[in-house]
Amino acid sequence: MDLIAIEGRVATDRIAARDRTPETELQLATSLSELAAAYLATKTDGSVRNRVAGALEPAQEAVMIRLRWFTAGQVTAQFANKVQDTLRLLEQAAREIGHRELATATIRDACNAYTQVAHDHPNAAGACADSLSKCGVWLCRLDPGAAVMATDEAVRIRAGLFAADPDQSRKYLATLNTLLRTLMVGRQRKQAVAMYRERYTALTTPEMAAQLRAMKIEEIGFTSKTQSALRKLECRTLERAGYLTQQQILYQSAGDLATIEEINWNLALVGLKPLVAGAMPDQPAKPVEIGSSFGALGVLCSAPDAVQQVRAAIIAAYSEAGAELVDINTAYGVDKAHWGTRDPQMNATPELGEDIVLIERRSGSWVAVQSLKWELTPVAKNPLALRLSRQWPVMSVTSTESLAYELCWYEQGAAAQYAALGRPAEPVALDTPLAPLDFGKLADYGADYASETQIRSAFGNATMFAKLTELPASGIRQAAEARPLAGYGDQVLCFRGPAGPKRAGRS
Repeated sequence: MDLIAIEGRVATDRIAARDRTPETELQLATSLSELAAAYLATKTDGSVRNRVAGALEPAQEAVMIRLRWFTAGQVTAQFANKVQDTLRLLEQAAREIGHRELATATIRDACNAYTQVAHDHPNAAGACADSLSKCGVWLCRLDPGAAVMATDEAVRIRAGLFAADPDQSRKYLATLNTLLRTLMVGRQRKQAVAMYRERYTALTTPEMAAQLRAMKIEEIGFTSKTQSALRKLECRTLERAGYLTQQQILYQSAGDLATIEEINWNLALVGLKPLVAGAMPDQPAKPVEIGSSFGALGVLCSAPDAVQQVRAAIIAAYSEAGAELVDINTAYGVDKAHWGTRDPQMNATPELGEDIVLIERRSGSWVAVQSLKWELTPVAKNPLALRLSRQWPVMSVTSTESLAYELCWYEQGAAAQYAALGRPAEPVALDTPLAPLDFGKLADYGADYASETQIRSAFGNATMFAKLTELPASGIRQAAEARPLAGYGDQVLCFRGPAGPKRAGRS
């Protein structure tokens, strides 16, 4: 972008705008907006000099010109969008150089202009409401009180439009959504919801509320996962969703705790109470719901570079055992057919050696580590878990199809706690007896809002238990059936033991 040419055009348009006609002044505003955008672009377009600071003045001047003509009667949807574009440039420039006060004052002026235009020109009220909502989003970072005022006014305008035209229900709901999110900034959820309900009740007539609650779930903007869960439960409207329970979402659909939170949010938007917990299902007979055989480790590491840290520790562990890190393409039998036909075998070898290991981050707290050779191991004897637990707590998950589901907690280089569903493996002589598993600890690091009671109840349904705890629910063989292991990139590590067999094409 040629800054010199744009600056020259601004100078020319400024001279022409001396006659103060709308055409010349608005042309000047257009040139000033282009200049502000060009200055902002110097931060990322490889320019020799960063000229972001110069964007503030032309952006503010362009905003004031367009707002003046907007309130003077230049009211079209296209022009309202241009005002918003210029405000966006101003907000970005002010944020880059720290002029919060200037941005706040200008955006407040814009809010006043939108409110005036919505009152004087009803045909532009919808565009003004959308602009006020956007200004509210910007003001959340600058002045939360002014943000609430802006979104309040947007809701007030949309309420009038909705009362006159029932087809405006989706837009009214979207504006209510922005208001509730704005009220959440800097407040406890309970306080924000109470403030929201006061405003909602004052502006929404019973007829309007009934229409909002009767909206089809496809019209609300639910995620595809939530829509699937509600369809499975034969729930077609938002009001009907309010009669469901959390346990129905968790146990009778593909939903999870995030699904419950999404439904509760939308119920709050239309003045309905959140989903009740519901009765916990009876504890099933054991063993039950134990899927295919697999073994995997969950490493409790929530650092931003957790995968890289765990990867380095795994390489170090195998190197100490004399195993060499090699390219996976040199390993025998990494194609899908090979992995799909072999069953995991119990491995009691205490020393690491030839192996293939897959590392995946499953949640904010857990990193899944899936080994091929040490997939199934005797209780408390997993050598990789023992090695990694010197640095982080580790949970081993061992599932034997239609037989047992076992959990073993390792810390400080030793096994410490244990729990099993079904008929566990044969007894193993242990140096120290294992304590019962602390399910409360799993609740602390599992899915958001999952309680210890829910996790204990789910220990009887391996799939649901993995969903709530976010522990691994499959092993390396299932991952290889999904796609070739070589496709996992640096997440997969291949080791060859010191006495491993030679591969084709290697000496």
